[in-house]
Amino acid sequence: MRPPQSGAVPGAGEERRPTPPEGWEAPRERWLSTVVSPAFGPRSVLLEVVVRLLIPSILVFSVFLLVSGHDRPGGGFAGGLVASMAFVLRYIAGGRHELAVGMPLKPNTLLAAGLLLSAVMAGLPLLGGAPLLDVFYRTFELPLFGKVKVASYLFFEAGVFLIVVGLVLSVVAALGARMEAEEEEARAGHRRRRRARSGGGER
Repeated sequence: MRPPQSGAVPGAGEERRPTPPEGWEAPRERWLSTVVSPAFGPRSVLLEVVVRLLIPSILVFSVFLLVSGHDRPGGGFAGGLVASMAFVLRYIAGGRHELAVGMPLKPNTLLAAGLLLSAVMAGLPLLGGAPLLDVFYRTFELPLFGKVKVASYLFFEAGVFLIVVGLVLSVVAALGARMEAEEEEARAGHRRRRRARSGGGER
């Protein structure tokens, strides 16, 4: 056995595996809630960072559309669509497991709550002898804000908001689960064919 030459670095020809960051370089928390990779491809760190930065702004903007939709463009339908896009981005970044973690309630629960809230607010004026869907106002005194006028249509629009969010999440969850199941079946078939070819070559 030939001794190593002087000046040679041991293991210089070996491939060095990257080590995870330690100390101050190590991330303190994950960008998303789960570590499960989606079936349709590997997770992207850049996409996770962008999604985490965008989701709060998208949700705040959806609430703005909900509140200001009576006098300006927007409302419960537009606000619900914008809020749904935040959850769709989360699904794209992490798959259906990440979507399930990010949802406050199940889509069916959101749908039921939205329908109930809208129906109650639509029929509530009938108890006072007013026509259906009549709007009534109440004024409240709040600290730092002063007098705040709240209209009944805001709660009706909130119900529409929940209906839209629940409907979009139901569609995304159903289609996403089917797509991931087909992708898993394709991967399993590919693995079986590869094992069959390797087993036939050994014979």
